[in-house]
Amino acid sequence: GNSCGGDADTDMVLGEVVCEFAGGSGGGGGAGAAGGAAGGGTYAAGTWPTGWCHPPSATCTTLGVKDNMCGECVAFGKGGFKLSESKMGLRFQGASFDDNQISRGSYQAMNICTLAKYGNGGTITDPPTANCGGKSLGGAAKQVHWYGNCRKGNSKEASCCSNAELLKSGFDWTKFAKGNSCGGDADKDMVLGDLECEFAPAGSYAAGAWPKGWCYPLDSVCKGLGVKDNMCGECKAFGSGG
Repeated sequence: GNSCGGDADTDMVLGEVVCEFAGGSGGGGGAGAAGGAAGGGTYAAGTWPTGWCHPPSATCTTLGVKDNMCGECVAFGKGGFKLSESKMGLRFQGASFDDNQISRGSYQAMNICTLAKYGNGGTITDPPTANCGGKSLGGAAKQVHWYGNCRKGNSKEASCCSNAELLKSGFDWTKFAKGNSCGGDADKDMVLGDLECEFAPAGSYAAGAWPKGWCYPLDSVCKGLGVKDNMCGECKAFGSGG
């Protein structure tokens, strides 16, 4: 009929129906049902966190991306990559990322790049550089996020905040809190729309944990000056043969 109560109303009959469905399982995008588990799928409308999720592409594989976090992969910088998702943003295990401490050179951005390149628990061979950075996506619905709004070098929050310290091999991202505090809460932030990632080859001068981070390699200048151990310092000529 023509009401919830039902009646005797009659209509023209349905002569044709056209149907289309998003294939695959889990929403794809290296995100599975909640972000973070590689899988197939189709980029299509849906609810958070499985909707508008780019599946891992051949480009992602070529660029060395283990978890694209629902983002589209494109080349960036010197052998790096950029992840972008313009409708619901990047996500991991059903949560977005903090919209604070996400600019270029932040530890949170560098760590998210590590997560994307090596996957959760991966072995880090080439560390992220300070050229890593992200941009929040305005206009999209805010979502629960991983906690990243702490000071760089805040060792007291290293176990709960993604901006405290750079990740080490074998890391577990899920140890970080969700929300805006180490205790965890329901705070929602703007989602992360773009993430640019760049990595330094092993043995190059780049960010990293003590004592290997920010360590100049023993280069030809050092050797030319007769330096056997530069102790992570940059070598330059000085005085009379020094």
